[in-house]
Amino acid sequence: MNQDALTSPFVQVGHVVKSQGLKGELKVHFDSINPNAIEQISMVYMRNDRGDFFPSRLSGFRIEEKGNKPSFFVQFDQIADRSSADAMKNKALFIERKEAEKFFNEHIEEPSFIDFEVVHEDNAIGYVDEVIDNGAQQLLSIASSKGALLVPIVDEYIVNIDAESGTIYCKNLGRLIEL
Repeated sequence: MNQDALTSPFVQVGHVVKSQGLKGELKVHFDSINPNAIEQISMVYMRNDRGDFFPSRLSGFRIEEKGNKPSFFVQFDQIADRSSADAMKNKALFIERKEAEKFFNEHIEEPSFIDFEVVHEDNAIGYVDEVIDNGAQQLLSIASSKGALLVPIVDEYIVNIDAESGTIYCKNLGRLIEL
């Protein structure tokens, strides 16, 4: 299968919400995923601070029902204590694109952040005009009143992406350029 250079080999399927207990268990949220297929996931990928993907094998999985909403708890091989689990909070979870179709209820499309507003420390700084894949990670090209700014899509700079409002919340942008 030929892969377009701009298409990531991974698809985000959720994120870590918080640590649970003392043995490294994590509460996770899965986005638009078929609940019956979640138990079949044995490997997810996360990104380190540089934006590189690294594999994480699931060694345990359980579902808790509260009301109508299920909560998902996972245990990863390399996370054995509370402090390691706390470090994973808000980390995005990815699976391989070729495996993703069977887990999702709908067809997978690459997210587009074009025209999303970018907010840094409660100040709007501009809008995304392009998403660039440089091979190692994706970069947001942000058009602002002070010129263009390239921001890697990694936890070091991206706090939250709110798709409903079309807003990307950032931090540490002063390291990239003076605002």
